Amino acid sequence: MSRIQPKVYQLKTGQTIIIRSASPADAQGVLRLAHAEIAESEFSITTPEEFHPTIEQEVEWIQSHTNDAGRVIIVAETDGQLIGLLNFQNSYRKRLAHQGEFGIGVRKEWRNQGVGRVLLQTLIAWGEANPIIEKLCLEVFSNNERAIHLYSSLGFQVEGRLARQVKMDQGKYLDLITMGRFVK
Repeated sequence: MSRIQPKVYQLKTGQTIIIRSASPADAQGVLRLAHAEIAESEFSITTPEEFHPTIEQEVEWIQSHTNDAGRVIIVAETDGQLIGLLNFQNSYRKRLAHQGEFGIGVRKEWRNQGVGRVLLQTLIAWGEANPIIEKLCLEVFSNNERAIHLYSSLGFQVEGRLARQVKMDQGKYLDLITMGRFVK
């Protein structure tokens, strides 16, 4: 089982948040957060019209992460509302199971307050304690300078660049930067 024990953090604004594992009971909140993040962010691969999982599918997705030692979904919560989410999953392939990728999203009104940093620090600590995981990986839009700065400040290294990997609605292409951090 892959769980994060709930912990209270104080943000740089003085507000407090709870960081914890997602549970199947969070499915509605996770969907609400995902819909908002996809609609609000210029850095999402998924477009709003592509994202339409049901509550049942979301419960199943959360449960699949809860029951797998190489996967975790970490949420940031305040006043009963989910404001951030990080999901990590390793590969099912034996030779790649020591590493995996994560995605992260924070509600627009909560960005630049330290929520993303706390989610990432929690993932790093989880990875360091996890006997399976040795490396955390991600892909980030090349123009997402704030995210790249955050990842770099937490020890992630640029490992490559995927040229013109993303085609935006306006026909503009963006590169994806691949980054990784060893936790063992």
